[in-house]
Amino acid sequence: MRIVVGLHDFSTFAGTETYSLTVAEELQRLGHEVVVHAPTLGPIAGEARDRGIDVVAEEHRLPASCDAVLAQDAGSAFALAARYPDARRLLVVHSDYFALQSPPQLQGVCDAVVVLNDRVRRHVERLAAVPPVVRLRQPVDLKRFGTRGGVASRAARALILGNYLRGAVAEQVAGACRAAGIEPVFAGTLATPTHAPELAIADADLVIGLGRCVVEAMAGRRAAYVHGIAGGDGWVTPERHATLEADGFGGTATPAILDAAGLASDLAAWDPEMGMLNRQLATAHHDAGAHAAELVAEIRALGAGPSAPTDHTGELARLVRLEWQSWNRYTGALEESRDLRERLEREHAESERLRGELADALGRAAAFRTTRRYRLARLLGAPLDALRRARR
Repeated sequence: MRIVVGLHDFSTFAGTETYSLTVAEELQRLGHEVVVHAPTLGPIAGEARDRGIDVVAEEHRLPASCDAVLAQDAGSAFALAARYPDARRLLVVHSDYFALQSPPQLQGVCDAVVVLNDRVRRHVERLAAVPPVVRLRQPVDLKRFGTRGGVASRAARALILGNYLRGAVAEQVAGACRAAGIEPVFAGTLATPTHAPELAIADADLVIGLGRCVVEAMAGRRAAYVHGIAGGDGWVTPERHATLEADGFGGTATPAILDAAGLASDLAAWDPEMGMLNRQLATAHHDAGAHAAELVAEIRALGAGPSAPTDHTGELARLVRLEWQSWNRYTGALEESRDLRERLEREHAESERLRGELADALGRAAAFRTTRRYRLARLLGAPLDALRRARR
């Protein structure tokens, strides 16, 4: 089959983008012709091309026809439905938070949607227009992850992996690691961007993160601790995997509320066997090859795709692109504001420190002026001062 994978942005190594790359590569391994289309390209697009995947930004470079569309957001679903009205069309819903990743509320755009956890499935099923829902699991390339690094006898290094953790929450996690005797290392867009998380994971003894980061840690034979900006659910274990996976390892599967002391106590309970058990869980439930095979089966089960309402899809695609641009400007402004606020806080703290040092120095000078040594020095220096004034 010829399959077009569509997404709004294919520039950074983030969750949706990494999923698209992983699935495209596995579909290609199965012998299918795969084209990834995104208006915005960047480093991850270059990585995909290095792996032999055809990536295009311009619509005129897309194939004239295809058998299936695998869209990753509403805008791509609209645009590709208009271009390929006879293709079988799936939309992978990655989030219950970003409205632009929800299924289009227009009949005929998507034949079915794919969800990767029960939390997102509940969101999809509450929508007014609900296409058939296919429940799969977050996939990971088992051939890339878990082939490097041994197992340590004690936890010396924690990789805090993700694109969103920062500020006070990041400091809390780092402090808890140190309290447990573990060195914290950050990787992600806000820290040290990485196009090879398998290497960073192999260099650590445990991984702290959310979502795909957790699945990649499991595949990498590392202990995985679910914690991030949304909350924390603790260690992934065979007994807890089903519950945490149903939430997409999003940190909201349990009512647990972790303070710094509780987090440090949990991390201190690290066990070297955790990583090996996680690899078995990843093999059984998150194999990207099996995931791609399931996608192919679902596409074939759809049969011939119905014609989409193309009189609306072009305009809707344009509106969604405009919304993406507005959202990017909004999040960029928030990021800039946060950076400026943190800089002001650092400068204020430095100013307070310097003010304190100045007050301390002035206090010591005032105290010195009350000493006998200072008074004697003034008496001894008075004739010299008078002589200097006379010479002027």
